[in-house]
Amino acid sequence: MKKSIIAMLFALSALLVSSNAMGAVSGEGAVRLATTSNYYGISGDLTIPSDVYVSNDDSYIAFYLGFADTCEGGISYKPSTGWNKFLNCGKSDPKSNKTLRLTSQPSPGETINLKLVNNLDDTATLYVNGYESFRVPVSNKGTLKNPTTVKMVHSTLDHQDKNKYSNAAFSNVSVQTANGSYVAFPSNLTPAYAWQYQDFTTIIKNPLKTSLKAGK
Repeated sequence: MKKSIIAMLFALSALLVSSNAMGAVSGEGAVRLATTSNYYGISGDLTIPSDVYVSNDDSYIAFYLGFADTCEGGISYKPSTGWNKFLNCGKSDPKSNKTLRLTSQPSPGETINLKLVNNLDDTATLYVNGYESFRVPVSNKGTLKNPTTVKMVHSTLDHQDKNKYSNAAFSNVSVQTANGSYVAFPSNLTPAYAWQYQDFTTIIKNPLKTSLKAGK
């Protein structure tokens, strides 16, 4: 009887370990740096990472600016499309979620300026290198009538735990104040980590500079 109970416990333990290991194999991960005060916009330069590998199974890496949990706009990479610009203010509504392949595909180390503006009328505008790329309405009405917290994020969706890159970086990040001027992103903030983040290395915490290693 004791032997049967011990065997069952070992089997259960092995199952739990296996389940946890499988759960850690793939999924979403992010490094996020967000303000605690509200602003009207956020701007910054993104350095395109080197040594990029992304599984060709709808996985991606993405580097973006955002308003609270309302809107996120920036640059993403998938093998099927290459580098893309996107603005997502509501995944369930096509009018609020736009993505377009960059006409000129950037090289590692190249810098792209991103600016995300809250128009205070339930729309947001993404500028890439000074040019307006998208202006979209929020799907959740009333969430962009006032200034919000802002953020910069490095993220991945990794179905096989194979995604990797080196030295993606935001620099010259600034936030828009009530009088329309831009001031430096607050320096007294540290990153938060979301979902499965263990494969990220945070090289600089503010503004964000990270690398992502493939899982073992």
